[in-house]
Amino acid sequence: MLNFHIIKVNLKNGETRYRTILTKSGKGIKTKTFRRKQDARTWGTRAVIEYQEYEAKGIRPCTISFDRLADEYMAWWTGKDHDRARLVKWWTDQFGKTLLTEITPDEIRLRLKPKRAQAPATYNRYLAVLSSIMDFATRQQEDDSVLEQYIDENPCKKVRSQTVNNKVVRYLSDEEKPRLLKAAKEIGGKFYLKVLMALTTGMRKGELDQLRWNDIDFDKGLAMLSDTKNGTPRHTPIPGVIMDELKKHRKVGNCLLFPSTVDPNKPFDYKKQWANCLKTANIKDFRWHDMRHDTASTLARDGRTLKEIAEILGHKSLASTDRYTHLSTAHKSQVLNETMSKSISL
Repeated sequence: MLNFHIIKVNLKNGETRYRTILTKSGKGIKTKTFRRKQDARTWGTRAVIEYQEYEAKGIRPCTISFDRLADEYMAWWTGKDHDRARLVKWWTDQFGKTLLTEITPDEIRLRLKPKRAQAPATYNRYLAVLSSIMDFATRQQEDDSVLEQYIDENPCKKVRSQTVNNKVVRYLSDEEKPRLLKAAKEIGGKFYLKVLMALTTGMRKGELDQLRWNDIDFDKGLAMLSDTKNGTPRHTPIPGVIMDELKKHRKVGNCLLFPSTVDPNKPFDYKKQWANCLKTANIKDFRWHDMRHDTASTLARDGRTLKEIAEILGHKSLASTDRYTHLSTAHKSQVLNETMSKSISL
């Protein structure tokens, strides 16, 4: 049977609050604090009545808190997103011990509001991770072997994602690229190597982070990527000029190319070096991931086909590579104009 009692709380600033504590079998299961004692009593009474209505209808009220769900989700999840744990923790900090049934679309929008100031893709990523967690909760609800009450519907389905214009591609201009390379070289070390590899191979940051020395075929100039975003292993060519730089740091074994100085099993995050590099090179609105776009853009402007670019980047579908079509077309137009201008005079 569900019951409640109210305790008086004296704050340090001299103000008074009233805390309602819901108990079941003598164990506290939920609390909420109010300014007025009457509000505290009303909330507790309503909670008990709702619980009794659930019992009368044979419906079990939700007993799963978000932080517990998040732990269960991470134990179940087997994806390859290296940033997933951080995003799940962010949502856990937002909702904590909130029961799943209390996480409404309005509550989600409220938590996401600060993210609207960031890029639409960032906003969508936070929403997608929460949606994945809540989808897991609905699957638990559908599992007959699970006796506890989760949720029947995912509240994220009623929260709109933001429109992302993937056709806009940021790449380095002919003036910016030398400045970036010069600034990276001045910082030096493996940071310079990582920038070179990102610019010339199109590898994702996560792929570079997980790259190990025994993944490098020095004879063939290849990197074997087994842990890719789309789950398909691929061999990525490494240009000869970059292989020469790579050999300066060459090691034998299974250790990471870019290990952390604290934990060699985790990659080093060059956030400070990257920020300093961009500042020194006077380059704005350019993210690390944009170096992957720059690789594709350079290939497109050099007349490489979309299929060739897709194979190098590891795209499963040409639809992902389609954003570089205009660059490839511009090259073809230039070739056609130059050739025809020589052969035809009007």
